Amino acid sequence: MKDTVNMEQPERGTVLLCEDEPIVALDVKIMIEDAGFRVVGPFARVDKALDEVDGDFVAAVLDVRLRDGDVFPVAERLHKRGVPLIFHSGHIIEDDVALRFPCAKHCPKPIDSRAIRAALRAVAAAS
Repeated sequence: MKDTVNMEQPERGTVLLCEDEPIVALDVKIMIEDAGFRVVGPFARVDKALDEVDGDFVAAVLDVRLRDGDVFPVAERLHKRGVPLIFHSGHIIEDDVALRFPCAKHCPKPIDSRAIRAALRAVAAAS
């Protein structure tokens, strides 16, 4: 008798998620999981996300404005470690972010599942 093969999509790695709006956070988390990734978060506060940035992440999906300030301290630490960044925000000035994080992707709000999935596919293909 032949063993059955698990047809589930293999996990593509872990993504850190920072988002302070609960409904948006849940939507984005589901989108990331549906794309085959494991999610750590969502984190609504910079200080909580900073406690987790040393994990093994294939990418980070970051809202710019969190409850206790801008996400940039988290982004800086992840960027220094070579973790690809995907900003999803309505509060982003692309030129400023492009100067600080030249390889980062931007998926503006309102959230578009196709844009998030495309950004995650690009990250997965690069790793």
